[in-house]
Amino acid sequence: MNNITTTIEQRNKGYLDWILECNQYTLNDFTPFMIESSILGYIHIHNINLFRSFDTIFSFAQKEGQSFITFQPNIKTFEQRSKAANEVAQQWYQSGALSSWVGEQYDVSTAFDQTAFFTIERSAASLLGIKKYGIHINAWVKKKEDIYIWVAKRAMDKPTFPGKLDHLVAGGHGSGYHIEETMIKECAEEANIPQAIAQQAQAVSMITYVMENKQKLQQDHLFVYDLQLETDFIPHNTDGEAEEFYLWPIDKVLERVAHTRDYKINCNLVIIDFAIRHGFLKPDEPYYSQICSGLHHTL
Repeated sequence: MNNITTTIEQRNKGYLDWILECNQYTLNDFTPFMIESSILGYIHIHNINLFRSFDTIFSFAQKEGQSFITFQPNIKTFEQRSKAANEVAQQWYQSGALSSWVGEQYDVSTAFDQTAFFTIERSAASLLGIKKYGIHINAWVKKKEDIYIWVAKRAMDKPTFPGKLDHLVAGGHGSGYHIEETMIKECAEEANIPQAIAQQAQAVSMITYVMENKQKLQQDHLFVYDLQLETDFIPHNTDGEAEEFYLWPIDKVLERVAHTRDYKINCNLVIIDFAIRHGFLKPDEPYYSQICSGLHHTL
């Protein structure tokens, strides 16, 4: 095996390691959260008492030998569930069970295109282990024949992943928005990208992963966009979530992904997807099929 092949194998193994890390979980450690016959989320056994303490809101039941958590029978409409869930989330926050409060509602449903059973505060979504949705934009520039990627450094006062590298634009998808509306809104907030430019972004893929993180289950679905920017465009952060921006050649970005932990964890998957689609990762290379299939894991 020559040195070039060895380098490619090591690089691709780094990519595969990220995919494996983002899909590490033990489902037996979780209790389903259900409404009617639909499993909407998974609650870690360590957090069960957070639900038991609200026994007028949550019920513990069994079906075909499977234990699950649901709402009490009298909480049966969208409005009743949403009101109860957010009252509980507020008390979790006040007690310290939730470390932050975003003030944004997430839909709780079986799939993106299905009617929501209720909504809940964003910061409580992972505690319930529900499906969450977001957008990530690969903002790139072409100089002659070379590709450069815009990189954001997260502010040090961010409650999650402070100081980590991030996409120029990325954010969660809140209730009441279409995906493109979320994308345009995040472009304005995070990089001061005008709507006319943001609308040129191309929806290119969806990445899914299931990950146990701090005794919570993340079922994340990322809508991925590519946005080619002009060479003279300079981003400006408007919401205080990024402290610096860099324009790096693609090789430097891929090196950071393969060999460091500099990026916010799920950004690695989005960049790997970019590398596949733009020909920087080829079918005959080691781990190619595992990498491709690993970008699309769901329960």
